[in-house]
Amino acid sequence: MNAHATPPVISPCPLPTDEEQRLQVLLDLNLLDTAPEERFDRITRLAARLFGVPSAMVSLIDAERQWFKSRVGMELPETPRTASFCAHAIRQDDVMVVRDACQDERFAHTPLVQGENPVRFYAGSPIAVGDGYRIGTLCIIDSVPRDFGPEERDLLRDLAGIVANEVAAIDLKLAAERQRRSEHAVRALLDHLPDGVLLLDDSGAIVSCNQAAERMFGNSCTALARQSAAAVIGVEPAPMVRHEGVVRRADGGLFAAEITIAAMTLDERQHLVVTVHDVAIARAERERLRAANERRHNYFRTASHELRTPMASILGFSELLLKRDFDAATGRELMDIIHRQATRLISLVNQMLDLARIDSGGSSQLHPITLDLRAVLVKMHGALEDPALAARVELHPGPALPKVFADPLRIEQALHNIVSNALAYSTPESKVEIDLRLDARDGQPGVLATVRDQGIGMTPEQRAQIYDAFWRGGALPDVAGNGLGMTIVREIVELHDGVIEIDSTPGGGTQVGLWLPAQGATPA
Repeated sequence: MNAHATPPVISPCPLPTDEEQRLQVLLDLNLLDTAPEERFDRITRLAARLFGVPSAMVSLIDAERQWFKSRVGMELPETPRTASFCAHAIRQDDVMVVRDACQDERFAHTPLVQGENPVRFYAGSPIAVGDGYRIGTLCIIDSVPRDFGPEERDLLRDLAGIVANEVAAIDLKLAAERQRRSEHAVRALLDHLPDGVLLLDDSGAIVSCNQAAERMFGNSCTALARQSAAAVIGVEPAPMVRHEGVVRRADGGLFAAEITIAAMTLDERQHLVVTVHDVAIARAERERLRAANERRHNYFRTASHELRTPMASILGFSELLLKRDFDAATGRELMDIIHRQATRLISLVNQMLDLARIDSGGSSQLHPITLDLRAVLVKMHGALEDPALAARVELHPGPALPKVFADPLRIEQALHNIVSNALAYSTPESKVEIDLRLDARDGQPGVLATVRDQGIGMTPEQRAQIYDAFWRGGALPDVAGNGLGMTIVREIVELHDGVIEIDSTPGGGTQVGLWLPAQGATPA
């Protein structure tokens, strides 16, 4: 043989006409490059014994290779598709047999036939799945030529059918898992929608609903199921773009709602999907934003004056220091005034920014956790900087109380502001008492923190102004503060769906109650 002869060219196997779809089906099965499985290994072992051959494989034909999901007597985990017998076999409807590969021009010069352990005999039956896509074969090979009769072909075809059934079982399991994940995703999506969603059958009865609908109607999905939708939403269910009406809760209460109804087909049956938008919630949110904008406007209109006072003082006294020479004592006194006004200015700016964050961010800026108010009181008490003031505060945390769901920093801030006012507006020798007890509002259980002082008290007119930004009680002019403390308290308490109450008489002290709903409590 001529050592310089050109090696013969191996003609590539033509691709199946459905190659793109076939490859996609194979990829979707997630079988490629997976671990061996006994369900396939037992079939290749059985095939090798039944036909008396050294090698049997479950071969999957990828874009550029054939990969063996199961193999007996074959060391290689995969081979190039260009040298593959199975790439030809998947183009046939029936079993492909190569009696002697050396006599078949398609394979005579391939590495598998010309290698150290040459393949002489091959038989492969396509593995068809889904809509008939042939993803690979069950094949057997031998190192010697051999005949393969009709009965043997039938047997190999039956074994390939068993492989196809195993693949179908895997596909069914994957489909069920995809369906489960899809249903879970849809349920999660529905449960995160702010609007109530009802699914009705073709008779107009409620089949299912989301969590928002349970909250709106005050009833569980189980209790709502099979009820007539017309009795619940106040209108005969039929496809409509939008309808404003009155919806009934389980307790008989009514609320204004915007209703949209659309038709859909589910499991080949006609259904209706009802979306219920609580108009009252939207109106309340619009009113909250309007009131917040109005308060913000008033805050900063008044703030311009409040900021101007310390700034003018700082500017005036600093100019004096720059333009004139003072003795050390006078200079120090002027510097002390500048320092006090700067401290007041920083405190005012910080509280204004704090109030703006609370007012504009609403409940979204809260970081609530399960909270023991007794622990918050103890922490607040320990944070009082002046030991003399801390000694005047007496804590009465009471017996075991339910937890609340609240932002610990904000609640501590609210309590600190209330206690600071109580200490500031009462005599230095008097005590400030703080009690905690179980209390209910409109049938809803909660925890009430009461701060009681023996101070100067307030008139009804003063009580009406206490939450106004920058308002300060005028009886004790030497009391430090900027009039934002109780404004911030009210904002914090309202964001927690709580209640703030004040009871006070001139000369009789003041009692401030801060009530928060117990965690998990719902109105009776």
